[in-house]
Amino acid sequence: MIRNCCVAILASISSLSGYSQCSEDATNKVLLVGDSWAFFMGVDQTINTVLERWGHSDARYLTNLTIAENGAETDDFLTAEKQDEIEARLIAEPSIKVVHLSIGGNDVLGDWNVEMTTQQTDSLEASVRARLVQVIDFILNVRPDVHVLWSGYMYPNFEEVIELCTASNAAPVLWYVGRHGFSFVRADQ
Repeated sequence: MIRNCCVAILASISSLSGYSQCSEDATNKVLLVGDSWAFFMGVDQTINTVLERWGHSDARYLTNLTIAENGAETDDFLTAEKQDEIEARLIAEPSIKVVHLSIGGNDVLGDWNVEMTTQQTDSLEASVRARLVQVIDFILNVRPDVHVLWSGYMYPNFEEVIELCTASNAAPVLWYVGRHGFSFVRADQ
């Protein structure tokens, strides 16, 4: 999944830069924001490795432990601490073109259970979505020129999802978020 997210980010950066001929000087082009998915991609530098392997040696990600936090939920990104840090990074780094956002999964994993009614599940989904939209609106108000890529999640049965994707060669669905709403993006397109 991390590899597929990185491929989607590459596609996004490729569409922005035009050519994949790169200089040797790397600049921060991806701001990695979110929960454990962002945290682990930051720690193991998965995105930098993939960017370089795909001919984008001039592109690097930027993150830190404030904006990529293991266990974070959407409401964490509505706090002054996280928003101040996101804003500071976006303003200090005008070379950033993409914000890779992975939030929402812990909200669902922490609050949803099989005993919930359809109405309760719908309410949970609506509240997570509303907070996600607030975070995205904040990012776009700070830097209207960036693209926000929300990677989403393949929950709750990882083994089943991996088998399904492997058997059908299916790519995960990602969300591209802009001023005019959400749209689906397949990682293989």
